[in-house]
Amino acid sequence: MGLYINKSKKLKVYKNKKKITEPNQKLVRTDYLSEVIDEQHRANVSLLQAIQEMKYQFQNQEFVQASNWEQVVNQLNELKFSNQKHTEYEELTIHLLKTQEELQKQLTEKISKQEEFQTEVLNRLDQQEALTEKISRQLNHIRSILFERTNYLAEKIDEGYKITSSYVYKLMTGSDQPISFYLMNSKKEEKQL
Repeated sequence: MGLYINKSKKLKVYKNKKKITEPNQKLVRTDYLSEVIDEQHRANVSLLQAIQEMKYQFQNQEFVQASNWEQVVNQLNELKFSNQKHTEYEELTIHLLKTQEELQKQLTEKISKQEEFQTEVLNRLDQQEALTEKISRQLNHIRSILFERTNYLAEKIDEGYKITSSYVYKLMTGSDQPISFYLMNSKKEEKQL
């Protein structure tokens, strides 16, 4: 926002026609506590976002696995139904083998396709199991990372608190003695009263 100049008063106190050289700031004061708090806030926001993302991914993975499991159950039901049909085909084949060789060849082809289908389903089940194990390992890895990060942040917060409390104590009392010494003296004075 620019500087407002009331032209009706005809004051030219703040008006400057020369070009202002930048930067024109000579002194900067930084507040270490505010910087630490801002940094901690950013870290907390980042951690919360990571946790939300993990929660979303975990829920998404649960949905995917439930969907995959439903597919496996459907495939197993199809296999049961297919096996039942296979049995019926075998009975029909025994009957038909007595009369025609051509039907025997067709039946052999059908059985071959059925075995390929069963092998494919078993392969899919193996792949699903491997994928589930991989996801489980990844979740354990993410949990360990979260645990390490949480401990790291807790230690940083504790260090920041100690530094800040000592700094504030020094500002308030002008003493270089640690805050624990002040707390011990206050407890002694309370006991004496």
